[in-house]
Amino acid sequence: MSMRYPLHFFLGANSPSGFVSFPDELTAFTEEGRLFVIKGGPGTGKSTLMRAAAGALADREPEIEYIHCSSDPDSLDAVIFPRSGIAMADATPPHVIEPQYPGACETVVNLCACWNEELLQQNRREILSLCRQNAACHQQCVRFLNAAHSLLSDNASIALACTDTAKIARTAANIIARECRRRRGQSVEKRRLLSAVTPKGNIGLTETLAGFSRIYYIKDPYGAASNLLLAALRALLLECGVTVYSCFCPLNPCGKLDHILVPELGLAFVTGSRAFPLEELPEPYRVISFSRFTDMEALSRRRQRLRFNRRAADEILDAAVRSLRRAKGIHDLIEEHYSAAVDFSAVEELTARTIRSARLAAEGEGGDF
Repeated sequence: MSMRYPLHFFLGANSPSGFVSFPDELTAFTEEGRLFVIKGGPGTGKSTLMRAAAGALADREPEIEYIHCSSDPDSLDAVIFPRSGIAMADATPPHVIEPQYPGACETVVNLCACWNEELLQQNRREILSLCRQNAACHQQCVRFLNAAHSLLSDNASIALACTDTAKIARTAANIIARECRRRRGQSVEKRRLLSAVTPKGNIGLTETLAGFSRIYYIKDPYGAASNLLLAALRALLLECGVTVYSCFCPLNPCGKLDHILVPELGLAFVTGSRAFPLEELPEPYRVISFSRFTDMEALSRRRQRLRFNRRAADEILDAAVRSLRRAKGIHDLIEEHYSAAVDFSAVEELTARTIRSARLAAEGEGGDF
């Protein structure tokens, strides 16, 4: 089947080791396609430009990927047009992208040219102070996430000791044998985040799952059995010649899988966890409980420690969200300074030129920026 729904993801988020992102998922477009690298300050129209481009190219791109900002989920960090081989990305900190082949493969969209620099310099002391306060809130958030991750990792280790790994491997093999025949060609893996710690709480972008007809929902409060099952499913899917979206855990974005999506098959494997619940999830096709692979009697003997870790982690994650909420309030004040200095008529003109160039590139005519 072919998906005809937009996909919503994060490509970067605060984690226990700091801000983590997958910039190569965007720079992959540079040699074969076209990457629009958008430079500008907060509140200068970067997200608005990308939304306008998505609207203009929607007739050609039914499967647009919207990449949301974890510090403000209503804002975009990037938009990807996979059919046309085009991507647009906010290239300012913390997700810095520098063009490698400027002009030939990347187009720099410079919104900085649309502001009154003298006005910004007049307010430099307050802007610097606000930026430092914002950074301090994010650093505090990272420390909280590190603490919560330690507690939840302890729970995962306890559960792993009670898990039948051989049974997980057999289950994964049976599922893939039933769901996915081997196809010609190489598989493609795309790394994403479906959930993140944000100022709005620990949220999951469940609208991404709207077009999936076969959703396997894995209930696992500890993340041990689900991670092993998803890792086994991922390895088997990557042998089948399909495009696999591997969605990692915000608390371990380099090592732990939370979800796997295969849009071309309408197939999804998602994990329901206490820390990152998926609200308003579509009706699952199958539900798999971690208890299927777990010695529940052995696990129950550790329930006091498990409960303590979970409750403490919940409180610490709430504190991390509050830190990001403070950071968002400070960021809004920074945006006010930049918005007051921007000539938005010039931004609108630059946006129109960028969209024309993107449409020409999508039609295979290169584009004249």
